[in-house]
Amino acid sequence: MSLEWIIFASILLINSLAALFIAAFLTRRPHAPGRRSLIAMLVMLAVWNFSYAMITLSTSLETKLLWLKIENIGILSTPIFWLFFALRYNRLDGWLNRYTASLFFIIPAISLFFLFSTQWFHLYYASVRQVSEGGGPLIIERGPWYFVAVIYTYLASLAAIVLLIRRAIQHRNIYRRQMYVLIAAVLIPTVVNVVYQLSLSFLPTSALHIDLTPISFMVSAVLIVVGVFGLRIFDLIPIARHTVLEHIPEMVFVVDAHDIVVDANIVAQKMLGKSMDAIIGKDPLDVFHEWPELLHHFLVADQSRNEIQIPGDPSRILEVMVTALYNSANQLEGRVIVAHDITEHKWLENDLLFANETLTRQLEEINQLRDELQEQAIRDPLTNVYNRRYMNEFLSQEVARAERDGTPLSVVIMDMDNFKMFNDTYGHKCGDIILQEIAAFLVQHTRKGDVVCRFGGEEFVILMPGATLEKAYERAETWRQDFADTTIEYEGMKLSATFSAGVASYPQHGDTDEFILQAADRALYQSKDAGKNKVTMFSL
Repeated sequence: MSLEWIIFASILLINSLAALFIAAFLTRRPHAPGRRSLIAMLVMLAVWNFSYAMITLSTSLETKLLWLKIENIGILSTPIFWLFFALRYNRLDGWLNRYTASLFFIIPAISLFFLFSTQWFHLYYASVRQVSEGGGPLIIERGPWYFVAVIYTYLASLAAIVLLIRRAIQHRNIYRRQMYVLIAAVLIPTVVNVVYQLSLSFLPTSALHIDLTPISFMVSAVLIVVGVFGLRIFDLIPIARHTVLEHIPEMVFVVDAHDIVVDANIVAQKMLGKSMDAIIGKDPLDVFHEWPELLHHFLVADQSRNEIQIPGDPSRILEVMVTALYNSANQLEGRVIVAHDITEHKWLENDLLFANETLTRQLEEINQLRDELQEQAIRDPLTNVYNRRYMNEFLSQEVARAERDGTPLSVVIMDMDNFKMFNDTYGHKCGDIILQEIAAFLVQHTRKGDVVCRFGGEEFVILMPGATLEKAYERAETWRQDFADTTIEYEGMKLSATFSAGVASYPQHGDTDEFILQAADRALYQSKDAGKNKVTMFSL
């Protein structure tokens, strides 16, 4: 399974645990209107997130389908409990009892009946397939009843939002703005889900087929923090704060327009090692005196996103995002500072960079060794010119090219004269020196496109693509004369050597590499028979 799906599922699991933790926390709070409905909604939200995570992590389609059915329990119930919460919070629940409340679950019950029925499953989901073979969520094709259920849940969410707007209108402007932000936070998952539904209809190949509605609740959290900084007036505000702000993994600070800290979540308190009383209403210079880098960023900039290092053992690295808050008159009312601890991420990043550099160096070494081995495989170790194996491959390719392009190709075979005499008189080391000298001479005096090869023993072959027979003969004769005049020094002695050569050309002397080599070899023996130190063109 790819890393992106593991991360995706991990976020869902964290959201699920956070929702359950908040629900458990609320059960210990005094009774308040809508408290039980909110607890039920959080439990259903946890079911939704957990089932979605299991769908993502499961490998078999059968298991994914089981979790998809369980997930819909949360999806279909969450909007209903949210509506119940809005009704009870607004004291409009006088008619809401067990019987009337059960009526709201008729459509969800029918939907779940279709989902858990093999015969009627297609009425809700026409088809279901995996997003990829390596795992991940499911991509669905909607059935006719699916649209009924979606419209019903949207109506329930819309009704809840209308009730919250009604509540907001009843309060003064200073509190109304907070409620509007809360409504916007509720709208975000709805809008995300609407986009998801529209993508299924109008963008059939889009990557938006992955439902991000549960993830969007984290974005809603930031909006709720922005809306309620420093002012905890309504009974709903502490609930929103505990359900979101207190259980997100980032540190959150809020300062007002006068740069006074007015709020901080539990993560921030733990990182600072200070209680809420030691933070709220204090000057940031006192609160963050041990973190001067953080202090600098949110006191100087109204809007920024930077990475800073804070002291400690070990030191920590934070990603800090500062967001300015302006009112309708474009006046600064405060700033929200969200600080995310990315220390482990940076350690991992540095480890990966180091590993990447190490692997890059090793790859370069491997490539270098491969090139060296490849070069050694085609080079003669004594003279460092190409060996017979390479000559055969190159000559075969050049004959094919000459035939295709209609260009000439000449081959010169040369053999050192009286080479045995040097070995017998001066030793084999002297013979090696002479072979190295003739090889270096040929490499220096041949054209750039020519290939010098050691054919074996004291024989060399020069392959000359594009050279006519006459031109090759002329070049070989020049080499013969120049090399005969060359002095070879060996252990204080000045020696000279000569060679005999034969020249053949394609296509005059053969249409294959074998025929051309044979022709050049025969010409070489004609040079030997004629007294050595000669160059002979092959003639038919």
